[in-house]
Amino acid sequence: MGTWNVSINGNDTAQDLKSEYQAAFFYNDVDIALSKIDAYVRTMFDETDEEEWCNYYYSLADYMWKHGILTDTIRNQVITMIDTGFGLELWKDAGVKPLEKRKKALTEFRNKLLSPQPPKKKIRIDLHMTPIFEVGDLVALQLKTSDKHYLDKSKFTEETFKACDGKYVVLRKVCDDISYVSSVEPNVKDIWIRFQLYKEVFNSLPTTDQLEQIPWANTENTNGSFICESSMFYFKKRNYSVIGKNEKNLEFPFNNVINVYSFGINKPWYNADTQILNAIYG
Repeated sequence: MGTWNVSINGNDTAQDLKSEYQAAFFYNDVDIALSKIDAYVRTMFDETDEEEWCNYYYSLADYMWKHGILTDTIRNQVITMIDTGFGLELWKDAGVKPLEKRKKALTEFRNKLLSPQPPKKKIRIDLHMTPIFEVGDLVALQLKTSDKHYLDKSKFTEETFKACDGKYVVLRKVCDDISYVSSVEPNVKDIWIRFQLYKEVFNSLPTTDQLEQIPWANTENTNGSFICESSMFYFKKRNYSVIGKNEKNLEFPFNNVINVYSFGINKPWYNADTQILNAIYG
């Protein structure tokens, strides 16, 4: 694992474990969560690797303190590790200055852990944990281009882009795409919707009969598919409507993801509407 600064969380281990802490404490009481985290970590680290055990215990204590759930047992364990100089060999090898900076960081951390911790906070997970729509559903949604930037990479004119505001595109759900599953708490996973996009922009909601005559977008790669957030929030903002179902050829191996439509991003260099229209007009 890599270490890039003297701070408690300035290493790969702390960053990698943060999502596991969230998953464990989101689904479980503190004692059960700690038991699951400990069981997982003991499959990851050698018992003699002091650096990794410091990164683990220090980052765990820091996370728990910030969320108001630090236990006396974890606090005392960490204080003992700091007071005995556990895990400082790496910093001694790095030289006098890095060692002194690390000691200072640990002293400040020690003082924080001994201070009153904040009130207990609700653990939140920024993942899409619930599948949306059924496989084969045809979902129409409106384009929202009036508040978006026209991008130079577009395969259409700016006039076309602005004129598409409020018009409809239709996608078909192919399957759920699971990009992450917690190692500590398998119930916590990040689910995205994988879909095909019809190669047409509609002035009004189309019928399923109309759709039968329309090819898929990005037909130059017939194995292509698209993914976006499994969040009803973004679909509701675009006045979505399930207009039917198409379960034909769903066994096709949709292995190659052409693009990701992040509906929550609206930047001068990126927006989902431009990606959608590029796939349709390209």
